[in-house]
Amino acid sequence: QQADGMVVEEPGTAADEQIPAICKAADRYLYDRSIGGYRLNTDFEELKFDLGRMFGFAYGEKENGAVFSHMTVMFANALYRRGFAHEGYKALQTLAEQAMDFEKSKIYPGIPEYFNSEGRGVYHYLTGAASWYMMTVMTEVFGVHGEAGDLVIRPRLLATQFDERGRAAIAVRFAGKDLWVEFENPHKLDYGQYTVTVASVGTLPLNLQNGQAVLPRATLSALEGCKHTITVTLD
Repeated sequence: QQADGMVVEEPGTAADEQIPAICKAADRYLYDRSIGGYRLNTDFEELKFDLGRMFGFAYGEKENGAVFSHMTVMFANALYRRGFAHEGYKALQTLAEQAMDFEKSKIYPGIPEYFNSEGRGVYHYLTGAASWYMMTVMTEVFGVHGEAGDLVIRPRLLATQFDERGRAAIAVRFAGKDLWVEFENPHKLDYGQYTVTVASVGTLPLNLQNGQAVLPRATLSALEGCKHTITVTLD
C-alpha cells in the first residue's frame, strides 16, 4: 500500500517504513543543492582503477560522485510511484533549476548527462534523462497514464504546482486522441489532502475508482473527433 492509500500489486524493493529513512540518508550524504541535487555516491577518497568507472575519475566527475541526471530522475520516479510526491518533486525540481541556471550550469536549458562538482552540465545529449523526466511528469506527477488500455488519471501534484486560480493542465496524446487534461483544485489543497471527486470529458463522466478517474478504452475510442478536454476536480 502506498502513502496515498492506493494499493499496488507490485511489492517494490523497500518497505513503506524504509522509504523516509532512505530519503533522510540520501539528503544527508548525497544531496548538494548547489550543483543540482543528488550525487551518485560519497567521496571514497581514493582511486581504484581496477574496480570500474565509478572509481576511475576524480570525485565529482562522471560516475564518481557527480549528479547523474538519469539516476536522479529514476529516483524521483520511484518515489512518486510509492506515493512520496514531495520527495520526488524535490529531486526533479532541483535538477531542473540547475539546468535552467545558465550562470551555474553553463549550458543551454536542457538535461545533461551529469553536473560536476562545479555545477556545470556535461554531455548535453548523452543521456535518456529528458525522456524519463517527461514520462515521470506525465504519468506520475499529473498521473495521466494507461492501464490495460484504459486511460487512468491519478494526480500527485503539490499545491505549489497549481496557478493562482488553483488550476494545472497537461496536453497528452492517448489512443489516437489529443487530450487536454485540466485539474481544478479550488481549495488549493496539497498532495495527500485531496482526492479526485469529479472527472468528465465534456458531459460524459469518468469512472471513479480508488481515488482515481478511469476512462475505458472503448469509451474513449467511441468519442467523435480527436481533440477532447478532460476536467478533473480535486477536493
